[in-house]
Amino acid sequence: MGLWKLLISLSLVLASSLGLLVLSGSARNLAAPSLEARLVVQEYPIPEGFGVDPNMVASFMAERLTQRLDDDIALRLTLKPDARKSVKEIVIPRLMNVVVVEAMMKEIPELSAMLELGAIRRTVTGQVSSSTAVKDVALTVPGALFAEVDGEKLKLTNTSTGLTALTLGDLSAGQVRQVKVWLGEEALGQDLGRVMRVGAKAGARGRVMLWGSQGWFGSDLEALRWSRWLVAALLSGILMFGLSSLALSAFTQLQAGYRRIR
Repeated sequence: MGLWKLLISLSLVLASSLGLLVLSGSARNLAAPSLEARLVVQEYPIPEGFGVDPNMVASFMAERLTQRLDDDIALRLTLKPDARKSVKEIVIPRLMNVVVVEAMMKEIPELSAMLELGAIRRTVTGQVSSSTAVKDVALTVPGALFAEVDGEKLKLTNTSTGLTALTLGDLSAGQVRQVKVWLGEEALGQDLGRVMRVGAKAGARGRVMLWGSQGWFGSDLEALRWSRWLVAALLSGILMFGLSSLALSAFTQLQAGYRRIR
């Protein structure tokens, strides 16, 4: 019976101590791998109706060109009525259809950015670091639309399994890369903390720590500040109880040994 009491006391002490380390933010350094990504996910709400509709742009441009064809005196004098009619009914609709306009907008960096901006739903920001030198570091981010690393735009790649990834290159010991990723609709239905991975060459795997996700068990601890102190008080009480049990058990054993000696 004494052995069971000792094991229970030790379990209470270890569990409560680990819980207090988690609340204090010190547990993240326990058995931490050399390669690590510490990221924060945030919602990215877009105002209703924000963005550029290629269909609307195509219709507007076709209408203006048609009106210009009728109003411009030089065009009216240059083109015969039949030619102007052909331009209105055949040429302008062919040149200003939504497919052509959308392709044109995507080829212009500024307009392409506006098209993608309307599709953003979340952002992930943070850093990727390594305590040892590693090669070919990559971070998988499902649903990523575009990304920046150290303030420079980074081209996204696809892994062999079809996941979107950021290739960060080689990292020297102690090097830190600042990462910003914009996510689309695909990222809304996924648990990013489970699907995001960081790794390097030769099968080296790191750890992704993600803050800001909602809906997980205990997430209200972030919003209800008093609840953290309540949990900390309960864990402290359990720790004290476990230590007292261990001290009492040790004192009982010492007292029993002393009696046997006498």
